[in-house]
Amino acid sequence: MAEVFDLEITTNATEFPMEKKYAATISLNDLKKKLELVVGTTAESMRIQLYDGDDQLKGELTDGTKSLKELGVRDGFRIHAVDVTGGNEDFKDESMVDKYEMSDDAYNKRTDSVRAWKKKIQEEQGVVPEPVEKSVKLNEEAAKGITVGDRCEVTVGGQMARRGEIAFVGTTKFKDGVWVGVKYDEPVGKNDGSVAGVRYFDCEAKYGGFVRPVDVKVGDFPELSIDEI
Repeated sequence: MAEVFDLEITTNATEFPMEKKYAATISLNDLKKKLELVVGTTAESMRIQLYDGDDQLKGELTDGTKSLKELGVRDGFRIHAVDVTGGNEDFKDESMVDKYEMSDDAYNKRTDSVRAWKKKIQEEQGVVPEPVEKSVKLNEEAAKGITVGDRCEVTVGGQMARRGEIAFVGTTKFKDGVWVGVKYDEPVGKNDGSVAGVRYFDCEAKYGGFVRPVDVKVGDFPELSIDEI
């Protein structure tokens, strides 16, 4: 039977880690291809970092022709994938630092950006992207049904759902639009309710996160027991 590694996958595009199984013989290039939809960029614009079972950085994986096993990957290690273009627009948790800002015109001209990659995928699939204005309206409408104190379940893209309590609803200084601050039941967030020195709510480190209203469902979502997680 072929050797398989159980790996934790993290990216700078989402706040939620994933558990994935990959054959020890898969090449780094093939792994990057599989992670394109997760990271939101092309394999060529992706950097891969390797962390061991104690979450200590082992180094960066660069030889795309080698297998995971040849590169030193082992069962229980963590793979962290980063979009090196710096243009990922879909960070779901906005615990960010000050960064270089690029004009829309300049960004649209780039061929290695997330926007260009998404456009290519959409064209291949015959999908017409929603106007920005529509996306904004959808978030504003979704926010109307969300209240501080509500129990909630957050689902970002195809990631595993996470439960918690609504701790903030409104606009922020870190990015335009309406955001929802969630105090998670588990340490799956990226902050303590503050971003770039501005506090929006209080919670323990790694228990706070900010997501778009359309990614939040409020209702009867009790805290999961250990057996259910």
